[in-house]
Amino acid sequence: MATRTNATTSADEVTVLAAQGLQRRSLLRLAVSGGTLATLGPLANAQSGSPKRGGTLVIGADADPIGLDPVTVTAYSSYDFTALLYTGLFRWNADMKVELDLAAGYIAPNDTTYIIRLRQGVKFHNGQDFTAEDVKHTFDRILDPASASPSATLFSGIKAVTVIDPFTVKFELKAPSATFLSYLATNPNGVIVPKGVTDLKTKPVGTGPFVFESYEPNQQFTLKANPNYYEDKQPYLSTVVFKFFKDQASISSALRSKAIDMTWFKDPKVSAQIVKSSPDLASAPGKTSRTFPVWMSMKAKPFNDVRVRRALSLATDRKACLQTVLGGSGKVGAMVPESQVGGYDGVGPMPYYKTDVVAAKKLLTEAGYPSGIDLGDYIVVAANALDVQCAQVLQQQWAAAGIKVNIKPMETAPLIGLWLKGDFGLLSIALSWSPDPDAIVSRLLSTGSGKAIGMADAPLDKLIEDARAILDNTKRAAAYQQIQKHIADQAYILQIYQYPLRWEAWRKYVKGYVPLAANIRTFVRTTWVDK
Repeated sequence: MATRTNATTSADEVTVLAAQGLQRRSLLRLAVSGGTLATLGPLANAQSGSPKRGGTLVIGADADPIGLDPVTVTAYSSYDFTALLYTGLFRWNADMKVELDLAAGYIAPNDTTYIIRLRQGVKFHNGQDFTAEDVKHTFDRILDPASASPSATLFSGIKAVTVIDPFTVKFELKAPSATFLSYLATNPNGVIVPKGVTDLKTKPVGTGPFVFESYEPNQQFTLKANPNYYEDKQPYLSTVVFKFFKDQASISSALRSKAIDMTWFKDPKVSAQIVKSSPDLASAPGKTSRTFPVWMSMKAKPFNDVRVRRALSLATDRKACLQTVLGGSGKVGAMVPESQVGGYDGVGPMPYYKTDVVAAKKLLTEAGYPSGIDLGDYIVVAANALDVQCAQVLQQQWAAAGIKVNIKPMETAPLIGLWLKGDFGLLSIALSWSPDPDAIVSRLLSTGSGKAIGMADAPLDKLIEDARAILDNTKRAAAYQQIQKHIADQAYILQIYQYPLRWEAWRKYVKGYVPLAANIRTFVRTTWVDK
């Protein structure tokens, strides 16, 4: 097995690591998620003019953070804050490729071992030095069942984390993993927290470009520039303020009145209208990352019958949903969104995707429902108007095939509880951007979380598990195409469409900002204001 290194691992480092028992063979750049591991370098997008230092950026946010400890946080609303407060060994760059961050370089002597050299001279916000002990502490916390970390599943393939010296750490995996570096690069999953600091939930301490200043719930969250941040000249801003608004109308009003400099919208039609009426605004939809699925619990009738599930799929006009709800701002979706790095765009010909009401009725008759079927409640997130609207469109479409549902909007927290337990018939809760396709399709593993919805498909389990270990990206992309077609053929989930999670908008005097597929504002660290 060839030793793999990143481009910045020096010959001296390789020699030192080889002396520790590693056999040095041909050196290769490591391909990660469809691209080569990037080294630290200029921002991918060209800056307009020379960055100016200082100033305040005010961001309009639609939700408060729910916890700030990256090891235990589960709420998407917290990610903007963890992305600016904490950093990890690797990160995603503007081109959605993995690059070095707190890591200075690494080698992989085989497919299950990564030896990582760390940056030296880095300090946490409390003045504590960053060392390999902090890396080990972080992953010990993640893997400790007592932490109940949502990242534990992602890193369950770690066999051991060993400190070699203060600035070298070794990860040993149980099996080859194509997902490992992607998860390490994702905030908050792979960020490093300081050893010895216990209250990160309300008093965050990281190595990020900004330092926690204050938080007033339902009002604002304030960050100050980290004077000891390890990247030259960054951040440019002195202060970042998040102001919280509870509805899109309030955010729109604040943006128009210039009370905020930047925000995002859930509805593409609203965003397009605001930007069109305000020529001094820039807008970017980001990359397609959100899917709208219809989940079915197959623990009992009628969803344990593939004919009923296929009938639902054939009775669905996905293109009509896309046009009606999003005005075409998206595309018909499969299990894995197109923004998944590595080319895993499964939106090609999929089984039972073609609308055919006659065929749907025939399948229902074969399943014992010649006069149609009442599927009961169809649960959707009440707070997301687009989801409710799509459910209403589906209700009308399915009625044409003799399929009746009762739309039941529900608050997010209880809905998630039902979803995780599998206590539902039909339910829609969207999936957002994930660092790897495995994080999405693994929800159908009958050996894991899929058990809750009655999954029992050993061949699919094997396809998913085998895909995790495929290190050749072309072969891995083909494996996910096969997985998605299998899911569509069995109609385990009805994927309707996919689209950007948020449409971002900002004043044109805001420079150097890059929206990401994950819609996390990582690149506020490179942002500056020209006003």
